[in-house]
Amino acid sequence: MEKKCFIILPLGEPDGYAAGHFNRVYQYIMVPACRLAGFSPIGVGNPNFNDSPLDIITTMIDSEIVICDLSSNDQHALYGFAIRQATGLPVTLIKDIKTNVAANIPEFAVVEYDESLRIDTVQNEIEMLGEALKKAFANKPEPNPVLSRITSGFTLISAPTIPVYTEVASTPEPTDEESEKKEIHLPIISPLPDFVGEPLKQHEIDRLKVGDFFFHLNYGKGEIVTINHKTKDILAKVQFDSGSKLLVLMTSDIFRKMNT
Repeated sequence: MEKKCFIILPLGEPDGYAAGHFNRVYQYIMVPACRLAGFSPIGVGNPNFNDSPLDIITTMIDSEIVICDLSSNDQHALYGFAIRQATGLPVTLIKDIKTNVAANIPEFAVVEYDESLRIDTVQNEIEMLGEALKKAFANKPEPNPVLSRITSGFTLISAPTIPVYTEVASTPEPTDEESEKKEIHLPIISPLPDFVGEPLKQHEIDRLKVGDFFFHLNYGKGEIVTINHKTKDILAKVQFDSGSKLLVLMTSDIFRKMNT
């Protein structure tokens, strides 16, 4: 049975954020990071999940780990963090770089991400969050049975409705024109080696197989060792000169195919 990761993000569109921003944070960063760390993200789209206040708090306590996004100093994330801390359960904190957290949580490391969700930063943020999840779960304290029973009384209080997100909502695939606009922001290795060709398009990534080579703008030339096309994001283990990396191809830095 997969370990569950419950994810709490700001509700709706807080001031200063575009419509659907945190749903994109969920899809582009949270879900791939959970998968890399070996957790199954929990969202409203789960047919066995009911988003009533009682079920939300129960799921929050029962999940192996919880991610609380403190961006915009969201009260729902702070509330979830307080419950997990009180019950001695592992929790990972995350926020965007423009948010200064008002709460005093100096003993907790907070993973930061660029709220622009630039393609050249997302992959590193996925890996950082994945490592933070694995570390938090591995170092989880022994739960306090007394405090665990006390938290059942939290449901009697008027708790805020905590938003959870689903990955089933599809987003339009970027057009060639949109992809070209994104490439403007990519860090470019200069000069590029002679064997580097054009950026890989999505349909080309879909056809990648074990033994194929490509060029990654951060890691250089790599060979696919294993690849899983069954997931929407396509997971691949790639051998680079610097070592092997597990990459989420659809959210990785732009790949460039080899001229061979």
